[in-house]
Amino acid sequence: MNDSIFQFSVGNFKCISISDGMQPIDGDMLPTFFNGAAADELVVELRKHGISPDFYDLDCNCLLIDTGSERILVDSGGGPGFDPHLGKLVTGLAAAGYQPEDINKIILTHGHRDHVCGGVDHNGDMIFPKARHFMVRGDWEFWAKEVDIAAMEPRFIEDIEYARKCLLAVESQLQLIEAGDEIAPGIRTISTPGHTRNHISVAVISGEERLICVADTMDVPIHIEQTSWHPAWDELPAEGMRARRGLLRRAAEENALIHGFHFPFPGVGRVRADGEGWRFEAL
Repeated sequence: MNDSIFQFSVGNFKCISISDGMQPIDGDMLPTFFNGAAADELVVELRKHGISPDFYDLDCNCLLIDTGSERILVDSGGGPGFDPHLGKLVTGLAAAGYQPEDINKIILTHGHRDHVCGGVDHNGDMIFPKARHFMVRGDWEFWAKEVDIAAMEPRFIEDIEYARKCLLAVESQLQLIEAGDEIAPGIRTISTPGHTRNHISVAVISGEERLICVADTMDVPIHIEQTSWHPAWDELPAEGMRARRGLLRRAAEENALIHGFHFPFPGVGRVRADGEGWRFEAL
């Protein structure tokens, strides 16, 4: 058994959650994932979910969807060139029996470096030579072209510069899309702005079964239970919370699996109604 890959199915599609690594989060940064929470409320929730207030390993889980005719990745991870804790996607693919040249398409949910830099190696060369990258036009234009890096918080500047470098490196393989576009039969993007202004999620349907890749509309299961708490770096927090609640409502009503990029590996489970809100039930 390999603890970096987790295989499951959605109808006739084979799906594999693949760990790209874990980002260490210290006690000073952890509360910034929960803007809107009172300090005493956060202590209770962290204890309830078995999370230390002093340290947390934030998972990064990419998803491979093998439809039989195509191999499609949702996000490429952080890549091997910037963060020593990330860049394990290719190793995970190999453990699952796939090589980089087997990948046909990569859906990039938004422009943050832990989601878009896995397509580029240490030398700036493309890792997935046959894969078209799909990204919503607005997010591409903002993160690759328009963002005023000097105006960003200093702690984010290096991250943003590297993400831009990675995005420009795959431009020759890029296909710009609009939120809601179909990427392949049974695989369609969903408009979920908030975390970034043009953030998308991904809906997967095969037969009677459904999956929603929620990407960064929610980072940890606490965000399912506490839908008014959000990361401090959400660009449009109010829109992000609305998008999150919409996905949770849809997932519960459709009995869909969800895949969370930052949920504890493998990040797969179901959303269950719980009073007036929701809770996560790991698969």
